[in-house]
Amino acid sequence: MTKEHHYATASRRKILEILKENKDRTVTAAEIGEWLRRMENDVNITTVYRYLDKLEKDGTVIRYAPREGGRASYQYVEQGKGCENHLHMKCGVCGRIYHLDCAFMEEIAEHIQKDHGFTLSCRDSILYGTCRDCRTSGLS
Repeated sequence: MTKEHHYATASRRKILEILKENKDRTVTAAEIGEWLRRMENDVNITTVYRYLDKLEKDGTVIRYAPREGGRASYQYVEQGKGCENHLHMKCGVCGRIYHLDCAFMEEIAEHIQKDHGFTLSCRDSILYGTCRDCRTSGLS
């Protein structure tokens, strides 16, 4: 195995590790790059973006489009979590992601399809707001 191939593999493992450790929130490529630098694993930001693109294509991460003026963010998807079948909620204060995977989602999807003729695509859909913890701690 060449040194270059080994380096790429080690970098990818670290990126995936960071994503898994932060699976309850989204992270940006810049945040991943910063964590890698702190771990003394200097990886080019282009490498981070390329690997995130690959992980998005194979369904390992969900890419959330940026809000106005923001950066795209990514979330690790645990296999079997069913993210394509429910919406996600993101706290704008702490960044935590919540899976709205209750029976109510079926009612919403059915209503939208029946009354509006629109099929909901949940996998990369997100609702923004403030979580209970941030509201009760006065951070909102």
